[in-house]
Amino acid sequence: MVLIIVTFLLVLLVLLYKYAMDPYKTFEERGVAHGKPRPLLGNLSVRVLLGRKSFLKHLIEQNIALRHHKIYGFYNLREPFFILHDVELIKRVGIQDFEHFINHRPMIPETGETIFSKSLNGLKDDKWREMRNTLTPSFTGSKLKAMFELINECSVEGGRYLEAELLKSNKREIDLEMKDYFGRFANDVIASAAFGIKVNSFVDKNNQFYTLANSVMHFSFLSLIKVILYGIMPRVMKALRVKLFNGKKIDYFCSIVFDAMKYRREHNIIRPDMIHLLLEAKRQFQQNETVDSSTERAEFNDEDLLAQCLLFFFVGFEVMSTSLCFLTYELCRNPDVQAKLYEEISAVEQELQGQPLSYNMLAKMKYLDLVICEALRMWPPAFSLDRMCGKDIDMYDENQELLAKFRKGDIIQIPIIALHRDPHNFPEPEVFKPERFLDENRANIKPFTYLPFGVGPRSCIGNRMALMEIKSIIYHLVSKFELLPTEKTVKNMLESLKGFHMQPKEKFWLKLVPRKLD
Repeated sequence: MVLIIVTFLLVLLVLLYKYAMDPYKTFEERGVAHGKPRPLLGNLSVRVLLGRKSFLKHLIEQNIALRHHKIYGFYNLREPFFILHDVELIKRVGIQDFEHFINHRPMIPETGETIFSKSLNGLKDDKWREMRNTLTPSFTGSKLKAMFELINECSVEGGRYLEAELLKSNKREIDLEMKDYFGRFANDVIASAAFGIKVNSFVDKNNQFYTLANSVMHFSFLSLIKVILYGIMPRVMKALRVKLFNGKKIDYFCSIVFDAMKYRREHNIIRPDMIHLLLEAKRQFQQNETVDSSTERAEFNDEDLLAQCLLFFFVGFEVMSTSLCFLTYELCRNPDVQAKLYEEISAVEQELQGQPLSYNMLAKMKYLDLVICEALRMWPPAFSLDRMCGKDIDMYDENQELLAKFRKGDIIQIPIIALHRDPHNFPEPEVFKPERFLDENRANIKPFTYLPFGVGPRSCIGNRMALMEIKSIIYHLVSKFELLPTEKTVKNMLESLKGFHMQPKEKFWLKLVPRKLD
């Protein structure tokens, strides 16, 4: 009996090991360099999964170790990723051979949460193309200019809150945790500019929109476990219909959008926000729609419009607040840069002569552009981007030597953070140097090594709006306060980041000192 049990356990262990190692043949069969995978984990670091090391640092180290290869492999749990290091390959995948790499890897596992598959990020092939063409006019300069007042109003409220906090403290300075501050700013911008409602999360700290938005964006340990299980056993998780997001919380945002659309239709209200722009895009789409059974056409009903609003929410909330945290962190660590930026802001203030900041004046601030570009280089909002191969393609260089063989279904990754931190691309990559992006220095930047908003036709559609938000709040913040480090400010950011989080364990603490005291 004991022998039977032992034999059964040995067979079970062998089968489990075979199942665990079965996917790890792809790179060896294709002749692609890669590190030795571990059962179930692939090339993911255990320390990263346990939150003891930053995934960003892991990507950078891996890129350094394999940088002499134009392409190398990375097993993300049981899923093979083809990592591109060569700029020519990046150009081919992102632009020249784009028709083979139109689609993203699904942002969220296919769990029945179909609303996310209707977003611009989740749409595929002709459906994506039609939706992209429909939405692009909503992000023109003239449309953003009309929306600027809503965004700038949130920035002004953020400044007023800090001034009030300073008065309450009876001190000449305040310590501030910037993630909370910028999270409230990003929340109010999204509420106003995307969902068409006005909230002030600085005054009403526990308003319903902010509370629910914060809870949805808080990626819990349980959510991480679900993502990992989707990577290890996707069929089982799909069969069990395990969802990553709380449906009731998502329903709250759905009701906001649908109620706003209904009210505006009934009362003929026009407000220069994202809902209005999307309603206009929907109307234009339906006017231009023609019946063509030969292609799989996109739709643009109310649910499709809602999907775009939710996409802007998920991307805008976390990306905006995190990017601003890293930017202000670098400003406090580089006082000479901050002083030069303040000079430019002061000159703009004098030119405005007491008038509110305008879209046109913001566009004139060249040094602010340089500072933001450098912050996005050191801390890109998306540390990697992906494409999925839609049809087989063999890529050759100008000497007809084979560069890569991609097959339908392959997932290609471009490690943005590794490209931005590679000393061969950006000398002294750990040094904050806005002057890298001066017109006379841009020629020194290799094409396709700086990709903060992606590459090619599938790059971020909302990058101009994101930059407008960043510029607006930084203008008001730096004009009123000097940003200084505190005892709690992170000393080494890359070491303090842990796991997949873009927030250090010490959080983003800065000291704010008013520039003009009464």
